[in-house]
Amino acid sequence: MNYVANIYRAAILRAVFGPAASELKVHDMARLNQFAEHLADCEAARSAMHAKGYGRNASSFVEVVRDIPDNAPSMLKRMFAPRTLIGYPSLGEVHDVWSAR
Repeated sequence: MNYVANIYRAAILRAVFGPAASELKVHDMARLNQFAEHLADCEAARSAMHAKGYGRNASSFVEVVRDIPDNAPSMLKRMFAPRTLIGYPSLGEVHDVWSAR
């Protein structure tokens, strides 16, 4: 579990049990960890979409998703697809006038 998920887990524990929050009081710690990781993933997705130009500073994740256009599935695949590096031509091709055209 990452750092942000740990913060969410601690916040959930404090919200439910108050200042005397303890992990020993939790019946299903695995489920609590799933909730915390899901919240962390939503925050990361919101910030990624915000960096791509969707939503505003104080937008919730749902508001950001609503701002995405209808043709977004193909756009999102391209936006979040792994980037491949473009290879540079060998020096022989750079100095060859005919292959540069």
